[in-house]
Amino acid sequence: MLAGAAVVLGVVGGVWLVRSTSGVEATDAGSPPPSAEPSASEPSAPEPTPSASASPSPVARSDFDIALQQPAVQDAPVEVAIADVGLDLAVVPVGVRADGQMEIPTLVTEVGWYEYGPAPGAPAGSAVLSAHVDSELGRAPMAALLEVEPGALVEVTTASGAVLTFRVDTVEQLGKQQLPLDELFARDGPPLLRLVTCAGAWDPAASAYEDNLIVTATPVTA
Repeated sequence: MLAGAAVVLGVVGGVWLVRSTSGVEATDAGSPPPSAEPSASEPSAPEPTPSASASPSPVARSDFDIALQQPAVQDAPVEVAIADVGLDLAVVPVGVRADGQMEIPTLVTEVGWYEYGPAPGAPAGSAVLSAHVDSELGRAPMAALLEVEPGALVEVTTASGAVLTFRVDTVEQLGKQQLPLDELFARDGPPLLRLVTCAGAWDPAASAYEDNLIVTATPVTA
């Protein structure tokens, strides 16, 4: 099974490649630094754009001033677990780096939640969780995402102690330039949970994996 070197958005193929990267780009094109007007209430949804840097990230977000944006008040996720594949990781809030890419936790034992978007359990929009799939030491815990199949249950524990259950609907492996960023980071539409990590072949020239794995899950209602 083939893993990607970072994270939101892994799949099949040969042997695990062990590379030390801090993420994977959403695309190979460059983009201007983030900039936008601050919101008086809930932060506006930044338009996702391609981004490139020496330390690429799995997905890119840009077009707003990170320092002026404040996350909406919501019940933040603190843990994510998928029993079917033995995944159980702490979740920490992350934002956007100065180069416009989504931050990814340095520790491979943590998953980043994009705090400027919806939280798991929000009434609408996509909650995005992303983490590295491997490191210089080998396979990371998030690599278990590569084994997830539709129908698997995902449990997210929030800061208030609530446990939210989601069911995996789709598992997609997409090239970086195919990532539907507007859809991935949607702030409206049906409530979804998106888990993202890297996948595909290693590209030595780009020092990154070619694809992202996107696992999409929907809330399980009583």
